[in-house]
Amino acid sequence: MQNNILLILLIISLLAIVILFIMNLSGMRKLAKLNKRLDDLTSGKGGESLEEELDQIIEDNKRLLKDSEQNSEDIEKIFKRLKKVYQKMAIVRYDAYEQLGGEMSAVVVLLDENDNGVLLNNVYSTEGGYVYTREIEKGKCKHELGEEERHALSKALNR
Repeated sequence: MQNNILLILLIISLLAIVILFIMNLSGMRKLAKLNKRLDDLTSGKGGESLEEELDQIIEDNKRLLKDSEQNSEDIEKIFKRLKKVYQKMAIVRYDAYEQLGGEMSAVVVLLDENDNGVLLNNVYSTEGGYVYTREIEKGKCKHELGEEERHALSKALNR
């Protein structure tokens, strides 16, 4: 009976050893696959290492950040300049003299973002043309405006 127990223990031990051996082979195969993946990852393209690639990515990122800062500064300068660019415009054509017809006279208003700019009034007559200018500050003119000039200024302010 004692021999049978020893035989059974020996058989169980052998089975355990075989199972552990098979598990060990499976683990070694998985480890080999992981090592191959790690080698592929660290060897990179053309023999470059992962560290070299990371260094390049960091340098590219620094350059992009510097470029982004420069772009932000440039955009800010552009927006400051745009405030002074004429953004609102209106043209009103009219007949300065009833007998001429054809609406040959015109008022042109050019304003920036702050409603500062110029009003140009071209009056056409049979003797020639005359151009009058008015300075506009904050949507107002220091001089009294004619009907067509008021109309053109109003149109430009509402754009």
